[in-house]
Amino acid sequence: MAEFEGREIGWDDSIEKGEGGDFVHLPDGDYDYKIESFERARFNGSDKAPACNKAVLKLRIDTEEGTSLITESLLLYDRMQWKLAEFFLSIGEKEVEGKIRMNWTIVPGSTGRATIETRTDRNDATKKYNHVKKWLPKEPKKFEAGKF
Repeated sequence: MAEFEGREIGWDDSIEKGEGGDFVHLPDGDYDYKIESFERARFNGSDKAPACNKAVLKLRIDTEEGTSLITESLLLYDRMQWKLAEFFLSIGEKEVEGKIRMNWTIVPGSTGRATIETRTDRNDATKKYNHVKKWLPKEPKKFEAGKF
């Protein structure tokens, strides 16, 4: 197996921000999502990343065309801190002194917004799937006078 720089990230570590049914394929764009489920798993390693913990997320996106379910994996590897930070900021976690606490207990049921793109399956060019291109930061709710 290949040698890698960096270290594996633990489930409770703090990270730093850096730079089923009918299938509904979403056009590329920004969508609101809800985390249907989260499970802890293990990534076995590849040519690009070492073996490490992995979070498997099931996102639900409801649109007028129907519901899309997307599975996303987040590797707990120090070179992927930027992506983990994007995700936690997307579900409303706050940055404190340049760090974000990975609070996994709040993940199931959390909501956020993400940029979704279409990718082509590596093994079958005729198959396309949706993928999270970017997790968007959660915007604070804006209250208007007289509206609840």
